[in-house]
Amino acid sequence: MSKIVVVTGMPGVGKTTVLENALELANKEGANFKCVNYGDVMFEIVKKEGLAEVRDDMRRLSPDVQKRVQKLAANSISETGGNIIVDTHSTIKTPDGYLPGLPEWVLKALQPTNIVLVEADPKEVANRRKGDASRVRDDELESSMEEHQNMNRAVAMSYAMYTGAPVKIIMNHDLETAVGELVDLLKN
Repeated sequence: MSKIVVVTGMPGVGKTTVLENALELANKEGANFKCVNYGDVMFEIVKKEGLAEVRDDMRRLSPDVQKRVQKLAANSISETGGNIIVDTHSTIKTPDGYLPGLPEWVLKALQPTNIVLVEADPKEVANRRKGDASRVRDDELESSMEEHQNMNRAVAMSYAMYTGAPVKIIMNHDLETAVGELVDLLKN
């Protein structure tokens, strides 16, 4: 039976770093997963439509446009087949408020077997964001980051109620430990 593991975390938490390292180790041990970045799939769509020039512009699109693009991306990913890790965000912070990263139509298409939240202390996240020159990040207070992680937890549990997929929280204070926890989940 194929597995679809959704790995989420707010921007700058180190989710993709944990994920890339875990994917490499788990596949060396025979887990046979491929990783799809949900935002990359969405960006390909909006770029093709001329709606954004850089990926970070997507969160400024209207909620209606984001919802339509989410649906198109979910359908594309669901057609991939095999064991898949979906690298995404549980919520997207927009000017209008928090938008669920995996609304009903996305969950129906993906049918995840597991939902993982990668988290870190807001101070750690702030430092990681400052050191990441590859992305354009909004300045954010630590209290706002904490709120974002709390929203991610609440929304992840609603995803679990809808799909029956368990939610696992992996704290990314130490990369090796966080990677090991995700590898264990992928191999089971």
